[in-house]
Amino acid sequence: MSPVYRIFRRGTGEAAALKPVIVAMVLVALALAIVGTIRVSNQHDILRYGYDLSRRAEQVNALRETKARLELEHAMLAAPDRIRKLATQLGMTTVAPDHVRVVHARSGVAQR
Repeated sequence: MSPVYRIFRRGTGEAAALKPVIVAMVLVALALAIVGTIRVSNQHDILRYGYDLSRRAEQVNALRETKARLELEHAMLAAPDRIRKLATQLGMTTVAPDHVRVVHARSGVAQR
């Protein structure tokens, strides 16, 4: 008698029914396949989120560089010496303080 046959043999001499064992094995295989599919799906989501995060981090860095460049350009364009030079080129002159008039908005007119 082979050792494998003894596993399925009952003490009374009759062979055990294989149907419950096969059903149990199929259910275990199905459960493992479902767990594996869920795990692979989760790993795929994690990788997708990682790539998305990386792409957005690159966008943030590009926007920060653009902001720094624009701030530098603003500082250069708003420099008082540059504005004074442009005003002089356009024929503008400085005004004495006694020639300055302040104009107040009339009541009832929307102010900006």
